[in-house]
Amino acid sequence: MRGLAIIVLMLAGAVAMLAGPQWLDPLSLSPLQRDILLELRLPRVLFAALIGAMLGLSGSVYQLTLKNPLADSFTTGAASSSALGAVLAIALGVPGYWVSVCAFATGMAGLVLVYRMSQHRGRINPVTMILAGVVMNIIASAVISFAKYYFEDSLNAIVYWLMGGIFLVSWDRLALCAGLLALTYLFLSRRAVALNLLALDEASAQSLGVNVQRLRASAFVLSTLLVAVAVSFSGIIGFVGLIVPHVARSLFGSDMNNNLFYSAVMGSGLLVVSDAVSRVVIPGGAELPVGIITAVVGGGFFFYLLHTRRGSLWNG
Repeated sequence: MRGLAIIVLMLAGAVAMLAGPQWLDPLSLSPLQRDILLELRLPRVLFAALIGAMLGLSGSVYQLTLKNPLADSFTTGAASSSALGAVLAIALGVPGYWVSVCAFATGMAGLVLVYRMSQHRGRINPVTMILAGVVMNIIASAVISFAKYYFEDSLNAIVYWLMGGIFLVSWDRLALCAGLLALTYLFLSRRAVALNLLALDEASAQSLGVNVQRLRASAFVLSTLLVAVAVSFSGIIGFVGLIVPHVARSLFGSDMNNNLFYSAVMGSGLLVVSDAVSRVVIPGGAELPVGIITAVVGGGFFFYLLHTRRGSLWNG
């Protein structure tokens, strides 16, 4: 089944490389079309695949470690705190590359603040962490609204960035995302059994030798790092981290060894397809922000799952 999922993802990526304002025929490529395919669309499709996998994987870990089916990068404050830095950088006219640096810096600062607020006597309270994340989201949204109101000249750029998109693609960013995703997935997959025990019962996990606090803290930090990097490069792309883990859990069960893999693969596929649709849905070469596509597709599919699998959506 995993091999089939990889094949489907590769086929989706191949089709996405050919899609755009000008559809490419792989059997008769001109030199210009070959350059477009290899230098523009190939890195963009790879970037979309990596960003989607990072968001899907982080959502799976959030929902497990916090034991909340609504936990994702928004409810934990990771996405909003990252967006805050990017919006302020855009409003102040910071050059494009440094927008990502500012987003990453504020995302990690938000992580530290939420993490410290959720600690009590050396232990992390998942409920307090969710509440701290929601408060962080509210504060960041308020500052972002102020920036949109006060810096009118930058309003269009801010709004477009907040909608999310696969832009500013480069091979060094691809390498950074690929390395971070690989290391995080390897770390989490090797601890899949401990994560399964953590999902069932903390006391039992502790009695079986699992350091619950250390495992939860490390998983949360790595997930937030994935979100901060993804948001700093692509803006806010909603619904991937929320919907994909639910779909993976509903279709393939609650075993974290499977859920981690399918959350990453399905998140990757969802964003690759959504990015391809965003390039062709508006005639004339205009591009729709991919965050709109993921919200529409993810929301509709989530309603379908609620209707057909409402009894097994969380427990598998």
